[in-house]
Amino acid sequence: MKVIRYLAIFLLLFFFSKMEGATKDSIIIVSKTQFNAMGAYLSTDSNNTLFLNWTEEIDTSKTNILKYRVFDPKLNQFEKEVVIPASIGMQSHHESMPKLGKTSDGILYAVFRIATPNAKSRFAGGIFYAISKDNGKSWSKRIKLVNDENAVSQSFYDISLMPDGELGLTWLDSRKFETEKDGSSLYFAKTKGSSGFQNQKPIVGSTCQCCRTDIYVENERNIHIAFRNIGEGSIRDMYSVVSTDNGTIFSQPKIMSEDNWKLEGCPHTGPSLGTDSKDLSVVWFTGAKSGSGIFYKKLNDEISFIENKVLVSQTGKHPQMVVIENGNTYIVYEDYYLEDGTSYSLLVLHIISSDGSKREVVLSQPKTNNDHAVITKLNKNRLLVSWTNTVVGKTQVVYKTIEL
Repeated sequence: MKVIRYLAIFLLLFFFSKMEGATKDSIIIVSKTQFNAMGAYLSTDSNNTLFLNWTEEIDTSKTNILKYRVFDPKLNQFEKEVVIPASIGMQSHHESMPKLGKTSDGILYAVFRIATPNAKSRFAGGIFYAISKDNGKSWSKRIKLVNDENAVSQSFYDISLMPDGELGLTWLDSRKFETEKDGSSLYFAKTKGSSGFQNQKPIVGSTCQCCRTDIYVENERNIHIAFRNIGEGSIRDMYSVVSTDNGTIFSQPKIMSEDNWKLEGCPHTGPSLGTDSKDLSVVWFTGAKSGSGIFYKKLNDEISFIENKVLVSQTGKHPQMVVIENGNTYIVYEDYYLEDGTSYSLLVLHIISSDGSKREVVLSQPKTNNDHAVITKLNKNRLLVSWTNTVVGKTQVVYKTIEL
């Protein structure tokens, strides 16, 4: 198995300089600082303005703060960074990374987490947010999302622009349904202009408490939330719920793939959804005995099978994807290899064409360490990928644009 894995990595490295398109542009550092940075996240507003935000240390005490930059499509580069003062002291986390969103009315929301370990849980923490009404020139003080004294912790959240122009937020919460004993509960709330996140409500119980959630709006109508659930016997597979009325009511959870991954622990790897004009798709990681690795499959509106799952990588981790209008799917993930006794992690772009053909491109440089990539579409001919790159023990956020 190891020989096959190393051969596969060798072939990827060989194709690094041979494949068309994706290696044309250079890797650019976003976080130009002497301190560590990580947790890249990409979001767009209703005008297709692209934001890249990340967490960055500001001193030797490893105090973190949230920063972001706006992409200028005319110059094909990001503008000057913006610092969000209310986020100082926030938690730095790859899977529970901070996120920026903007309502259709132009209200910016920055969502982040602050760790507050206590006697009940050493992993406890709360989700906070800050608001800007002037396009990021000034920000409010931080606002706590949940003020219930029974709520020990909230984490692994996601944010997205809703069909009605507000922002939807989903997260994992320590407050359990009365009949539930395991895991966390999946919650949802929406903004109301600049009044913050309103009408918080639980929608699913017994969810895996340590995997990233994904909220995704399909065809400007259906709101899907994907997450890892905990089934009987601690089976941790991927499920989804959907709302067709702007998040007022969500469906019962439905399984997206019966992997039967039995795990008494925390995978720390969530799903990623995408769609073209016809099909909704999902990519995820499982460590199941039935088949371990990253898998991809198409779904229909009822979250049932269109086709069986397709293996993307047996050894890759933390996949994210985007699907463009012509039906081509682009999946990014990290993989690992040994060279001269040293372990490295490379970043791979896996391309599934609408005709079913597949190919792979290595985006990172040889003999470097790269992980937790995010991906988005700039236009019909161009993608942007951002990730964490480690150089001599220092982490930095980088990005690369890709010609299609």
